Amino acid sequence: MTIILHGVLFGLLLSFLLGPAFFILIETSISKGFKTAFFFDLGILVSDAIYLLASFFVAKEINTWLHENPYIKYVTGFVFILMGGISFYKYYIKKSELSSTQKDNIEKEMPSPIASFMKGVGLNAINPGVLIYWIAACTYATETLEISGLNLIYYFGATLSTMLLVDLGKIYFASKLNKKLTPKNIRSIGMGVGITLIFFGIAICLKDVNV
Repeated sequence: MTIILHGVLFGLLLSFLLGPAFFILIETSISKGFKTAFFFDLGILVSDAIYLLASFFVAKEINTWLHENPYIKYVTGFVFILMGGISFYKYYIKKSELSSTQKDNIEKEMPSPIASFMKGVGLNAINPGVLIYWIAACTYATETLEISGLNLIYYFGATLSTMLLVDLGKIYFASKLNKKLTPKNIRSIGMGVGITLIFFGIAICLKDVNV
């Protein structure tokens, strides 16, 4: 029971880390609704699980590879800067109000569940920081908490389950805001997310990759 509690607490901590995924998840919930955001988040969590498994079996090799290929952080940083620039352009440059016809077209162009899922997987896949904190999490669980064997499954199962439940709460409440926000509010949120992604991109480029 103590191990599961530790996993839940760790899941709560990770759920409120203010990384790129957090801001994109909130923006997706507000602009595209619960369903799209849910599949996007599911993709993120599946990617987390894959990185978690990789951290168990090939942590040393991954760490060496990251240090021997420093250009990875620049590619990642550029992608986030590009995503931020597109978001800022979409919400700031294109300020005109949407007509009812345009709104209908946007509804028809909503991404499919598979597309949303793959976007979530891809967002984590390009970010070496995600892999680094899962390697650190595995090290903490096995070395500091001295968890091993089947208990590791309970611990990280509780962690990922907690992250999913908290994210569902965030998605639900953020999607409900859509009906209460004015177009100006939504533009401001979109611009804020864009600027935040640009900031993360620059920070990734300037930061050393260390585990």
